[in-house]
Amino acid sequence: MALEQLKSDVAEFAALLAEAKSARVKGVLTAGKAEAEREIVNLEIKARLAAERAAAGTGDAKRYLVELTDYGWDQSPKFVKLFITLDSVQSCSEDNVTVNYTENSLQLHVRDLKGKDYGLSVNNLLHAIDVEKSYRKIKTDMVAIYLKKANEGQNWDVLTSIQKRLKQKQDSEMVKDNDNPESALVNIMKKMYNDGDSKTKQMIAKAWTESQEKAKFGKEMGGMDTLGDV
Repeated sequence: MALEQLKSDVAEFAALLAEAKSARVKGVLTAGKAEAEREIVNLEIKARLAAERAAAGTGDAKRYLVELTDYGWDQSPKFVKLFITLDSVQSCSEDNVTVNYTENSLQLHVRDLKGKDYGLSVNNLLHAIDVEKSYRKIKTDMVAIYLKKANEGQNWDVLTSIQKRLKQKQDSEMVKDNDNPESALVNIMKKMYNDGDSKTKQMIAKAWTESQEKAKFGKEMGGMDTLGDV
């Protein structure tokens, strides 16, 4: 999607949010606005990286850029740690693995790994980081990024503010169902299913199927579609 169209979408989401009354509608609009903002940042970063590669020479400009999206993360009282799996990255020179930090974002760029470039962008970090004290390490098949917390001891329940908004939206929907235990149970199982790994999803699907069979003469609670995307 074109950058200008995305910016127009963000402006429209903001205008609709100002008029929205329902908590559910506000949640949907907030999620849509956050997603459009994320796409804008990613497009801008891609354009910047492409310009840098072109300026570096024809060899860099011709290499294919792979956008990384998967990573794990953890935290200690002082650091938030990201772990990006990348096969044979230890063969790269130190100069070819760079991370650009701002107070609330990071961009990893790995140059010329088996003839390709790799990039990872994480924007809208939940809390501020200390840019000067953040760093990265190259390990076997992995890049580890250490983000120094600006406020030591502060707990990050999620990594980004966008994830925080979406989590709050999910939680608010569950709260609204407190007066309907059956509906609340459905939402709890849905949240566990969507947040769980493949094994957890299999267990929940099995439990749901068995409960449906046992309650076939009771009140209908809905099919597996209620759990969202399988």
